[in-house]
Amino acid sequence: MTFDEKTGRILIEGLHNTRELGGMTTQDGKTTAFHRLIRSDAPDHLSENAISALSSYPVEVVIDLRSEDEAENHPDSIVKDPRFTYYNIPLLRINADDINDGVIVDTIKTSLGHLYVWMFENCKPYFAEVLRTILKEQGKTVLFHCAHGKDRTGLITAIFYLLCDVERKKIIENYAVSYDYVKDLVAPLIAKTTPNVHHIYKSDASNLEMLLKHLDDNYSGDVRVFLRSCGLSDTEIDSLRKILLP
Repeated sequence: MTFDEKTGRILIEGLHNTRELGGMTTQDGKTTAFHRLIRSDAPDHLSENAISALSSYPVEVVIDLRSEDEAENHPDSIVKDPRFTYYNIPLLRINADDINDGVIVDTIKTSLGHLYVWMFENCKPYFAEVLRTILKEQGKTVLFHCAHGKDRTGLITAIFYLLCDVERKKIIENYAVSYDYVKDLVAPLIAKTTPNVHHIYKSDASNLEMLLKHLDDNYSGDVRVFLRSCGLSDTEIDSLRKILLP
């Protein structure tokens, strides 16, 4: 295992898009804390050496944002490992592997940005559940992931960075670079689908820009207002911010 300070990537064999949320500079000059939150693609094909490397970072808690079907079909390598506490909390309660699902069909016709907006309005209880689970496990290093570590994972990451007042340009860049890291991972999916589907395997900046505009238009540009609409209290919201800015 190696850590790339420039990109925040944690380089472990079998993982493509595993990154620290620590080390990000906020608009008032603070720096987000390391060893608190890790974003990742699915750790579902890891060797014992890779699992040990993840544990030694140390990752102690894993939150799987995939659907129950995805988690069952492609189980995390760490599920039964006593070194980790594992949660499966689907952020999008459909099988994202199924490109014939109505939500995915609509996303193919429109964009991932439309999906993210839809999730902000239709998945509020699940956002709250994920964030409360992170609060429950605060003090430990928590890794959260979906399949490729860019969409569901990207939204949770964006929420934390918005809470910490990271510049939006940096948040968008942090999202958009995902495709550079997962190209090899998604290449087989792109190869077996028609060109009109390919955009859902990428991370174009315009997708997150659309979500941020939705935040501006509907929540006064304030992620705290969105989180209150999910049912989180101001005390919980302050505690979430303090995970990265203690």
